Amino acid sequence: MDRISTISRASLRRGQAKPEDRVWSRAVQSNADMKQNRSQPLRVIQCGTGVAGRQALRAILGNPSFDLVGLLVHGQSRAGEKAAAIAGVDSACTVQATTSFEDLLRIEAEAVCYMMLLPDVEQICALLESGKNVVTTAGLIFPGWSDAGMAARLKRACAKGDSTFYVTGINPGWVDEILPLTMSALCRDIRSINIREYADCAKYPAPHILNVMGFGRTVEDVRSGKLPDLATMRDFFTQSVVALAQGLHLELDEINESREFAVTPHAYDIAAGHIPAGTIAGQRWRWQGMAAGVPRIVQETYWITAFDLGESWPRSGAMDNDTQWRVTIEGTPSLRCTFEPRYSFLRTAASQIVPDFNPSGLATAMAAVNSLHSLRDAPSRPLTSAELPLPRNRHLVHV
Repeated sequence: MDRISTISRASLRRGQAKPEDRVWSRAVQSNADMKQNRSQPLRVIQCGTGVAGRQALRAILGNPSFDLVGLLVHGQSRAGEKAAAIAGVDSACTVQATTSFEDLLRIEAEAVCYMMLLPDVEQICALLESGKNVVTTAGLIFPGWSDAGMAARLKRACAKGDSTFYVTGINPGWVDEILPLTMSALCRDIRSINIREYADCAKYPAPHILNVMGFGRTVEDVRSGKLPDLATMRDFFTQSVVALAQGLHLELDEINESREFAVTPHAYDIAAGHIPAGTIAGQRWRWQGMAAGVPRIVQETYWITAFDLGESWPRSGAMDNDTQWRVTIEGTPSLRCTFEPRYSFLRTAASQIVPDFNPSGLATAMAAVNSLHSLRDAPSRPLTSAELPLPRNRHLVHV
C-alpha cells in the first residue's frame, strides 16, 4: 500500500464555513413573484457533452420545466451542430453548439449545468459573476480544505452575481454525501461511516483506463511518475470526506490517503485494450478522515479490470452491474445501504437496453439536472449538499 498524503486539521479549518455564512442571504421574494417565476421554464445552459453531459442534455431537452438556451462543447467538430442532434433526440429546440465561451457568457440564463471533464475555475467564476447559478460534476465540492484563495474566489463571484455554486454527482456527491446524511437521521449515535465504491473498468472502452488510470502498466511505472498523478480526482474525493464531516458537525484532525494495487498473473483483454501479465489489474484508493486518531469517515474505491484478484478484492458474481456502492454506518443502530444503478431490475426491460445507455452516467447527470431548480432560492454562495434542500425529480410519471 502506498501512503500518498495526509491533510492536517489546519488545512481543514481553512475551508470550514463560518456560522454567519450559513445564513440564507438571498433576498426573499413575495409569494406572487415566486409563483410567477415558477410558471416559466428555467433557462439553462449546458456545458459539456461527454458520457454524463450528453445524458444531462437529453434530460434538459425532454423536461418542459427547462428551456435550453445555450450549449458549450469542447470539440470543434461539434460547433454549429444542433443540440437535439448531439443528444440524439427529437426536439424543436434550435440551439446550436458553440466552442466560444465568450459567446456563451453573453446568453441570458438562470442556471448552468457545467459538466466539462475538468473544472475551469475562471470560467465557473465568470458564469457566477454574470448572475447564473452553476451546478457542476467536475470537482470543487469543498475547495477550501486546500486552497483558501480558490474558495474565496468562488464566494466573491457568487456575491457579485447574486448566484449559487453547487457540486454534485453520483460519487463524489450523492453516494458519499446525500445518502449517508440521509441515513444518519435513523441513528442515535454514529461511530464511523464507510463509503465503498466498486467499478468494473473492464467494460469501459475509454483509452484513459490505460494511459491515465494505469491499468495494464507496472506498479513501478506509477511509482516512478510515468503516469499522471490524478491530482484532480484525488482532491475531489478528499473534499467529499471534508464535506460529509462538516454536514455531520464532525471536526477532523487529518485525512490520510493511500493507494493499493493488485497485479494480474496472466494477460487478458478489456474494452479499452490489452492487460499484460505482471501489470496492474486492480487498484484500491482509500481516504480516511481521522479524529482523535480514529478513522471516522472512510471513502474507498475498488477499481478493477478482473475479478478474483486476491483476498478482499471483489469476487466473480459479486456484482451484476459494472458499478456498485455500499454505505455502512457503525452506530446505534448500525445501517448499511447497497446501491446499484441499472437500466432496469425487471428482466423483460433489462433485455431492451439501448446501445449508449450508461446507468451510472445517467445518474451522475440527473444528480446535477435535478438540482437546478433547488438553486433558484438558495443563498448567494457556494453550497454543500448538507446546506441545500434535498434535490428531487419533479416529474415522477413519464410515458
